[in-house]
Amino acid sequence: MAGWLLNAAAILGSLCVIGVITALVLGVRPVVLVSDSMSPAMPVGAVVITAPRDGEDLRTGDVVTVPIPGSATLVTHRITSLEHRGDRWYATLKGDANPSPDADVYDVTTQARIVIASVPAGGRILTAARSPIIVVGSIALVTLALLPTRTNPRRTTPPPGTASTPEDVEPGATGAGRSDWRDPP
Repeated sequence: MAGWLLNAAAILGSLCVIGVITALVLGVRPVVLVSDSMSPAMPVGAVVITAPRDGEDLRTGDVVTVPIPGSATLVTHRITSLEHRGDRWYATLKGDANPSPDADVYDVTTQARIVIASVPAGGRILTAARSPIIVVGSIALVTLALLPTRTNPRRTTPPPGTASTPEDVEPGATGAGRSDWRDPP
């Protein structure tokens, strides 16, 4: 059972490493939604998976994540209109659950991230995965997996001058006169 669990953990760990490397190469990033503005499809606590997209490749109806002008805070809303001015692209956004579009117009020329997937309860999972108990437990499991194990090598043949099986030993004999010979457990 322990071997099966270790193999399953190794496979899961390998998949996580492959996923992280792929996400880094492709620029894919998760974003946890902190409001219900995109409900019911993307409720508060959902994780949206985003990928970079240039303004010229966006379309009305796409859901994007962009920084609020003059802020590091992100907003994830649907594009209701796109406008091309000179070499810049600007979008008007609206949350699906909001009655009207956002007051700001967003520059989506190079800063837009299109939503490619949504996991409704993913935020809770990501938040839990970052908790100290999970982090410490994960580090402990990795450490245990990396520790060398002590093996107890078994003799495949008995020492010279000893009986080869317990049946070959006469009753009362102690391994044909050798006191260091012990039967394997």
